[in-house]
Formats: sequence, C-alpha cells, structure tokens
Amino acid sequence: MREAILELDKKLKGFALPHAVMTGVETGSSAPIRIERESETMESVNVVGLYPIGEGGGYAGRIISASVDGIKAAEKIISKYKPFVSF
Repeated sequence: MREAILELDKKLKGFALPHAVMTGVETGSSAPIRIERESETMESVNVVGLYPIGEGGGYAGRIISASVDGIKAAEKIISKYKPFVSF
C-alpha cells in the first residue's frame, strides 16, 4: 500500500502528503440485501460492534448518500464511546 500511494502521488501531486494520517480508498459495491441495523445506534442487530453502512450494507444508492450514511454512523459511534474518553 505504501508503494501504491507513492506511485499515485506521481500522477496526483500531493496525494502522499507527509502529514497525512490515513488515505481512504473509495470502493464500489452493491448489496442485493440489507444488513439489519438498529435504527437509533446504526449497529448491526446480529453482530455487536458492526455498523453496516453505505452501499455495501444496503443503506445508500451512490457515493454521496453512502458518505452521509458513514458520517451519521461515525457520529453514533463517537457518541457511544465519548463518555469513556478523557484527555
């Protein structure tokens, strides 16, 4: 992955910034089914700690709606664990 990021930086200058924490890769998938999740927590009804989101989980149509679904899930996860985090 490190080599691939450096190669991509040759075509997309700035892609491999030295201060970057993580590079996300966009993938495309569609699920003919929907993985059930709790409406309030967005967590799977069958697997604790699994958050089915976006197209792969059956909750979005394309990249924008998948992104919004991911943001909403991230907010739920943060609110779940925030009380346990102290700085």
